[in-house]
Amino acid sequence: MIELCGTASSYFADAKRAVRTWPGLSIWWQSILIFTLFIAATLAINKVEYLFNFSVTDDPIELLAVAALAILVPALTEEMVFRVGLAGRRGRIRAILAMAAFVLWHPVQVWLGLPMAQALFLEPGFLAITAALGLACTIAYRNSGSIWPPVMMHWLVVVEWKGLTVPV
Repeated sequence: MIELCGTASSYFADAKRAVRTWPGLSIWWQSILIFTLFIAATLAINKVEYLFNFSVTDDPIELLAVAALAILVPALTEEMVFRVGLAGRRGRIRAILAMAAFVLWHPVQVWLGLPMAQALFLEPGFLAITAALGLACTIAYRNSGSIWPPVMMHWLVVVEWKGLTVPV
């Protein structure tokens, strides 16, 4: 297991490097392309599963609060755990295990009764979107060596989901 994921000191070194690395413009453009492909996959999944409708929230203060909080939880915290800690910078098995853990983490939140959990986390379509986000974030992290492209992707998804959609 240590060989697969590394030691605590290697994790902290990786985390420090991931946080301190700021991507160049070309990496940001590549991340935008990755995110665009993720959005296309999400829209295709929603067309089949019909999980949400687009609708702007009527409470902009709540949207701002969600946006402020979501940068830390879930975006930064989950990306540090699942991308930096579990997926790492290389290794296909690590990436697959990290994405599986990321997907499974969502229904586990419901089963544990955690405050941010929602019944939607149990829906196959939502889990497919979660897997697509995990893949997009893993590619962006490995491509950039920086945590910031996957954090921004994850953050944008949560803000869009909470502020621009309503469940069906």
